[in-house]
Formats: sequence, C-alpha cells, structure tokens
Amino acid sequence: MKALVFNGPRDIRYEDYQDPELTVDNAVIVKVEKCSICGSDLHIYHGDAIGNVEYGKDLEPFCVGHEFIGEVVEAGPMVYNSNVGDRVFVAGGAGCGHCGACRSGVGRCPATTAFGCSARLQGGQAEFVQVPNADRTIRKIPEYVSDEHALLLTDAMATAKFGIDRCQIEPGDTVAVVGLGPIGLIGVELAYIEGAAQVIAIDPVAERREHASKLGATALAPGADLVSAVREATGGSLVQRCFEASGAAAAITSVPRLMRSGGTASFIGLPQGGTGLDMAQLIYRGLTVRAGVAPVPQLWPSLLPLLKSRRLRAEGLFTHRMALSEGAEGYRMFDARDDGVLKILFEL
Repeated sequence: MKALVFNGPRDIRYEDYQDPELTVDNAVIVKVEKCSICGSDLHIYHGDAIGNVEYGKDLEPFCVGHEFIGEVVEAGPMVYNSNVGDRVFVAGGAGCGHCGACRSGVGRCPATTAFGCSARLQGGQAEFVQVPNADRTIRKIPEYVSDEHALLLTDAMATAKFGIDRCQIEPGDTVAVVGLGPIGLIGVELAYIEGAAQVIAIDPVAERREHASKLGATALAPGADLVSAVREATGGSLVQRCFEASGAAAAITSVPRLMRSGGTASFIGLPQGGTGLDMAQLIYRGLTVRAGVAPVPQLWPSLLPLLKSRRLRAEGLFTHRMALSEGAEGYRMFDARDDGVLKILFEL
C-alpha cells in the first residue's frame, strides 16, 4: 500500500509500506477514504516529544496520522458491532479491549495507544490500517454526519467537548478560549451551547480570530497588553472559565492572568518540556486547573445529537483538500501556516 511515513524530523514521505494484517481477534482492517492532520502531529513532524517518545532520535519508520475515516474491509472473529462494508469513523487511539475500563466503557484504558505515533500502532494516513478493539474504537457514520464532521469526531470535536466540559461553564459565564485551531474554534461554539454569555477568543493568527468573530466571540491577539484588553472586553472583571486549546508555552502561561478569583481553567494542548504555570497565581486566585486527554468514544453520545440538531455546526474548518500523495507538501504548508491554512483534508 501507499502511506505517509515518518522518516525523521520534517521528513514525511509518500511511499510504499507493508499492508496491515489482522494480528488480534478484536480488530478490523479499514480502507481509508479520507484523513487529516492534527496540530499534535506537528510535534512528531518537528522531532519533539509526545509522552516518552522522542521524535528527534532514530526511530523505526511508521505510518502517521490519527484522524481518518473509511470502510471496513475485514473483521476479526471477536468484532460484534461492525460489519464488512460499514463506513466508519475511528477514535484517535485504541485501548486493549480486555481490561475493566474497555469492557465497561467507563474510564480510560491504561494501555490506550494513539494511531500514528510510533510503529506500535500504525497511523491512518495510509490506504489501509488495522484498528484494534474495534467495538470500542469505531462507529458507523450516521446519515446525518458529513465526512468532514466524521473526521472531526475522530479527535478534534471530542477533544473540544472534553475540554469545555471540564471548564464547568455555568449560564452567564464569561469564557476565554486560548488557541483558535479547529479544537479552539469548536470550543467557541460549545461554550455558547453550554450557556456562556461572552466568549473571548485569543490567537495570533488574524484569519482564525476572524473565524471566531463570525461565531460571536470577541477576538483578541495575544501580547503584552492582553490582560488589559480582556479587562476592557469584560468590563474589568476578567473571565470565569478558560479553555486552553493550543499547548503553546506562551498561551499556557498567560491563562492565570486572564482569570478572576475562583475560576476554572481547562488544558488539553500537548505541551513540550519547560512549560509551566505560575503557582502563586493559582493559589492566591483560588483557581481550579483541569487537564487531560479526551476519551474520544465517551464523547460521541453527547456530540452526535448536537450535530443531528444542527446546534453544533463546526463549519469552514477544512480550508484545504489534497491528495494523500501530496502529503509532504501538506505537512510543510500546515507547519508554516501558509495560505491561511486551518485544517487539511487528504483524499484517497
């Protein structure tokens, strides 16, 4: 098969790769139809680290990508909820399928592995991919869900819902969303759905601020006067809730200064080493801090009704479409933020 393969920092190649085979009884093989790049994929591209994997060191080449949809073409004997021919979306990572968390559907499997982060679980920016723990990891695409929304359900939409839920927004709250990639922009919509009276949307990229403004947010650029700008926008009161959706060091450290006493901040971006929060700000302001990685399938039951009712629109996030064979250029463009790129969809 053909796939996008990580061969080292800034070295993603479209090349031949071994076809996947069913190696566990609870897996399926998915023929990928569409896939996309996530902001966290850039940590791999840059040669940074995710968890204990350092991508600047010599690694076995592997297929990248954890956002993909496609058709089930083969199923193991212990797959009960999917059939060959089903068009499905796939959670960005898979658990073991055997532990208490997997069997009950409650909690996070301690063996959860993301697709496309190493050779341990090959990614979906490829013609075919094995998906273990299929009954938990994939879902048939409902007729009311577009392919773009299905791709967003694999990670970005669920991560935004997870982060916004952990802000514990109450009706009438003022909410800051820091970082206006697709996750942050979906977060703007979800904050209003949860009852926010005002959303302050913060990002250095003008096109992303404009997108947030169209969703009803007050858009601000980061900088030395950001706190003053937030005070002015909120009538001097700052914000009660903050959703940090970028993982950038400057964005993370800015959060406590934007918040009023007793507020709640939620962090979902993957930080690099050396990023920290000002503990004095947290303590003296009595802030609650939550962070984590979204248990994607657990968020689908709450997201699908929002899509079906059109309360959540999540539109205009895929700004560029390319063939998978153009993947190397797609990564370069996404990294450089060329041509107003927000999210790239690869078609096979």
